[in-house]
Amino acid sequence: MTSPFAYLYRAAEILAAMSMILILVLVGGGIALRSVGLQLAGSDDLAAYCLVAIFFLALGPTYRQSEHIRVGLLIERIPVDSRRPLELVLTIVAAIGTGWATWWLGRLVYDSYRFGDVAQGLIAIPLWIPQLTMAVGCLVLLVALVEDVVRTLRGHKPSYIEVQQSAGEDHLHFEH
Repeated sequence: MTSPFAYLYRAAEILAAMSMILILVLVGGGIALRSVGLQLAGSDDLAAYCLVAIFFLALGPTYRQSEHIRVGLLIERIPVDSRRPLELVLTIVAAIGTGWATWWLGRLVYDSYRFGDVAQGLIAIPLWIPQLTMAVGCLVLLVALVEDVVRTLRGHKPSYIEVQQSAGEDHLHFEH
């Protein structure tokens, strides 16, 4: 399945992976320096910011690959021809909630930038920088959700169902 936003999803994945590598470097470097009596100041704060970046930046790509935890207790028990409308409604609700979160995270980033908020840790990092990963990650998830709403309205399967069916998971039938 190709998406016009494939490069956006890939970029988010790469940034999340880079954040994970940075955590390894920060924690590993801190351990190595501690063994010789030195300390990497602020590494715990930076690692925490990277952890937030991993979580948020991976939201959209993870959704697209059908790796989010989905509770199928209801969906799997309703008739196949009723699933499409329910999936559509649930995806629209998810998009609305994600849009709301994206808006407020964007406002948070803007306000932190405008007021010059800085972290309280050992390194005075402007807070808008780590907060920006949260807003961008939610925006990528919003794009993925809206893309699936449009796909479903056009009569196609949502990305997460298409990925599951191409992987051979037959328990989630979705009529085309």
